[in-house]
Amino acid sequence: MVNPYKLLVLDIDGTLLDKNGVISAEDRDTLARVCDLGLPVSLSTGRVAQACLGIISQLSLDSYHMFSDGALVSNPNHGKEIYVQPIDKMIVKQAVEFAHLNGINLEFYSANHYFVERETWASDFRRDFYHTPPTVVDISKLWQQERII
Repeated sequence: MVNPYKLLVLDIDGTLLDKNGVISAEDRDTLARVCDLGLPVSLSTGRVAQACLGIISQLSLDSYHMFSDGALVSNPNHGKEIYVQPIDKMIVKQAVEFAHLNGINLEFYSANHYFVERETWASDFRRDFYHTPPTVVDISKLWQQERII
């Protein structure tokens, strides 16, 4: 019998991971069997790619995944992107200007980096929970230098 399925796509938070951020042994074993059958397994998440690298490694996934709510589709194992929808540079610039005028702290992500102007409780949380260490930069120039997702 031919397998009618071409791809298994999974959400991460609250689906693949339990409330403690753990993948159950049963799920790991099942996904390993699915991969052994030749069915590609992809993640689809609101998380950025960097926050998924540990999960991808733990499950030995080597396919394309959807990150940042679909703004990036890539295979981080090989550094290949097949789709990216960055935020328009002028919108990023305007957001930075507005944030600076109003004392708002901003964080930005590119395909491979997490940018902050200064470290805060939020960047500490992202470092600890998502394993995404921030890169401290002058955010006012970031829109010219990076493709923000």
